[in-house]
Amino acid sequence: MHSKYCHLRCPQCEISGNMVLDLKPTRIGKAFCSNCGYDLPLHDGISDFAPHVPLMDPKLRPIQKLNQSPVFSAFYESAVWRAFLTRLGSGISMKDELERILSLAGNGAIETVADLACGTGHYARAFSGKFPDAVIYGLDISLSMLARGQKLARRSNLNSILFLRGDIYRLPFEDSSIDRVNCCGALHLFSNVFPIWREIFRILRPGGVFTGWSLYLKPGLEERIQHRMMEKKLASFFQPGQLGDELKQAGLTHFHCERERLWLIFSATKTKDGLL
Repeated sequence: MHSKYCHLRCPQCEISGNMVLDLKPTRIGKAFCSNCGYDLPLHDGISDFAPHVPLMDPKLRPIQKLNQSPVFSAFYESAVWRAFLTRLGSGISMKDELERILSLAGNGAIETVADLACGTGHYARAFSGKFPDAVIYGLDISLSMLARGQKLARRSNLNSILFLRGDIYRLPFEDSSIDRVNCCGALHLFSNVFPIWREIFRILRPGGVFTGWSLYLKPGLEERIQHRMMEKKLASFFQPGQLGDELKQAGLTHFHCERERLWLIFSATKTKDGLL
């Protein structure tokens, strides 16, 4: 049992602290629950904490299916995709955006970070650099993204990052076990976000910080188009006040938001006593 991964919760019996990981230099050799005996599926050394979600879900939207492609994963962080979209949508560079997120995350004695919908691990690597002694969990539903992220992390000798296949609606972490939760560039892909806020509240330690960015609900023609997409449950867009109110309803307060064109870069905190 690797005690530093005691925050993980078995997807079968949903009990924490019993996951046994056989860690190899570049992959996980075996993962099972010592409580119920459940063997987690492994895919190229990545443990699957979301076996209830098909590897190729036919209900996925086109952009989500694209995220499953190894070819797309290979150039996701390149100048022709993520860097271009960041500059187009926010007017700032990926580096500047990343520095904003790390600044909002604050400092302190950080033991655990969960980067949700981590993609190829761009933010997970940054958090690992800022908090070198922390365990960094990179969680995504796409195996292609995770495999690419694992490769990039190992190339940079960032061995503190553990990539997991997981469901953002059923996070595989113990209650009040994570110091920092981050989710950037994916929240607009979900039509029902309030359960996500509640899951983030559940896993954050009291005083823990949630950072992320999502897309601004822009008044005018864009807003009408965005509302149609939301009505069809294709995406989510936010006004700053609305986003802050939703997070507060979920138990996350001290909301701070910075708008850069269509980007809402924000943070919120779980209160010290874990209560509203």
